[in-house]
Amino acid sequence: MNHPVQYVAVETPDGEVVGYVWADYTAGTLEWAQRVATGVEGFRLGREWSEKVAEVRKRGLPLAGALTELARAAGTGPPLDASGPDVVEELARAVTEADDRRLLAQLDHGNAQAWQELADAYAALTDDDRVVRWGGGEKNANGAIQVAFPVYSRPLWRVVTALWGIGAVTPEHHLSASPDPTAPPRGRLRPADAVRAATLLAAGERISEGTVDEAVRSGLFDAMVVALLDRHAAQS
Repeated sequence: MNHPVQYVAVETPDGEVVGYVWADYTAGTLEWAQRVATGVEGFRLGREWSEKVAEVRKRGLPLAGALTELARAAGTGPPLDASGPDVVEELARAVTEADDRRLLAQLDHGNAQAWQELADAYAALTDDDRVVRWGGGEKNANGAIQVAFPVYSRPLWRVVTALWGIGAVTPEHHLSASPDPTAPPRGRLRPADAVRAATLLAAGERISEGTVDEAVRSGLFDAMVVALLDRHAAQS
């Protein structure tokens, strides 16, 4: 059942919201909601605030007093009213323009050699290079079935490797921070989403083999590279 709650935003010194302290007077709870799209510094500060909320909770203060104390510590003004917990949860899931700017700031436009490597590797890619063959899946002498794995061509993996050099693979984007980028049905991929896609492909492949293969087949791979190269051209 939805019911009113109060919350306080917690920000970094430069004004990035990293999460929300909120009080549910109906349930009698004081909670911390980390904003999922925040960067490395935001997550570090978020951990500190999670511990701070836990400490205040242990002291057993009345909820209104506890939230007021935390609001003073946050320095972002008095608690705000919300129609229910789902409002705070939605705020914590939001991806903002500031998040986009932070990701775009990771691109190293000063490294001309790295950008040339990406452009050259992409230009040299053939249709056959894009075909990902899978190995494994065979049953060994003990009856165990080997896990299947993708076998990427060297030219294709050269493009993926080049993404690291330009700064497009960054810890500032957490893979769980937002839905995975998808290839736009028309138009171009947004530059910030291209950074998200690059991190998904290069870092996500280590977690889930076949991520790059899926991106190539869906068109996300090409949309990502084109968007990154266009962004660099616009910044040069």
